[in-house]
Amino acid sequence: MLVSSLSCRFWTRASCLNPHKRRCLSATALRPSLAPVRRRVLFFGADSFSCNVFAQLHAARADLVDSLTVVTPPDQRTGRRLREIHRPPLRLLAEELGVPAIALPTTLLKGWQPPDDFLPTSAHDPPSPLNVLLTASFGHLIPTSLLSLFRPLNALNVHPSLLPRWRGAAPIQRGIIAGDADGLTGEPMGVTVQELSRGKFDRGRILAQRAVDVPPHADFPALEPILARAGGDLLVSVLRTLEEHQECAQPQGEERASLAPKLDKGSARVGWAALSAAEVCRLQRGVGHQVRFCSTLCRYDSHLTKRTNSQYPLWATLSDAQLQLRLAPVPVPLPPQLANAPPGSLILEPSTKQLVLRCADAGEGAELQEVKKEGGKWVRAREWWNGLSKIRKGGAVALE
Repeated sequence: MLVSSLSCRFWTRASCLNPHKRRCLSATALRPSLAPVRRRVLFFGADSFSCNVFAQLHAARADLVDSLTVVTPPDQRTGRRLREIHRPPLRLLAEELGVPAIALPTTLLKGWQPPDDFLPTSAHDPPSPLNVLLTASFGHLIPTSLLSLFRPLNALNVHPSLLPRWRGAAPIQRGIIAGDADGLTGEPMGVTVQELSRGKFDRGRILAQRAVDVPPHADFPALEPILARAGGDLLVSVLRTLEEHQECAQPQGEERASLAPKLDKGSARVGWAALSAAEVCRLQRGVGHQVRFCSTLCRYDSHLTKRTNSQYPLWATLSDAQLQLRLAPVPVPLPPQLANAPPGSLILEPSTKQLVLRCADAGEGAELQEVKKEGGKWVRAREWWNGLSKIRKGGAVALE
């Protein structure tokens, strides 16, 4: 695991919330003075990030966990005509490990109650300090009615960013797109264990944070498991000394706050005139696994100076037909032939045999590697290019 030796950077600048108690130590200095308390854990999650966090917790269950129950969203119908049934990966993992797993109804958490072990014996009983609610990439807001069954700092979330940077549903993707993962912003990637906030996502007090080293040019599929394993390891360390971390929990500041809204199809619509080649490559590394790059094919004249009036979508019967694109992860030098071409121009560079796209900047271009037509399969970009002989008419096309 590529975890920074900085470990939990939050603790290096935190002061204890209760000044009459001992000073907070760095996370690396916090050590359990007594045997960890075994707790009853209700774990909410869904996807592969959840699975990696949960796997770390399950591996450490012997001295941390008295009972463990997994809660996931319901199955969903997917595919053509909704014939396929998608089961959350976390539920499959829990069943494989012999851990009780609950599939929520289609109404999700509305009116839902947890197992009896997590309910008070009477209306006047306070929440048990042994009960813990954990979430990791669950994707749904935990209602106040459920949070009220747990002590506030016994309901925790593992979030794949150093909050308050990148609050929201897509922190890893947004960090890659912005350049955090490449060290361009001075804001490292990392993980946070935070209190589950009421009524809003990612506003809770911070119990621990850890910066994570990122491999060069990492995309989302490569970075997500690194952050998930780091988050699971950090969660286990917090649970081993939960009371100490609770005493030093700190509210989030707003000076570094930024949002990471959920991705949609529009997130992958490339604005060739608005983004540099490096930004386009980062965009693909961040969202290309989830939402394919899309563009519309046009024709250029032989001098690459202006668009023709006629557009040539690859699917003649659809006015909004689109291509899906896969680009190289890093920019390439811009060929001289594209120096004065409008953004979106695409040519075959004769010496390298690379298909290069002109973006907003004049120094670098983006290399096109694969293309997919609507209803078709992914093909190598050169194969697709060779089939455009009637459209190219001068050795170039344009994407918009």
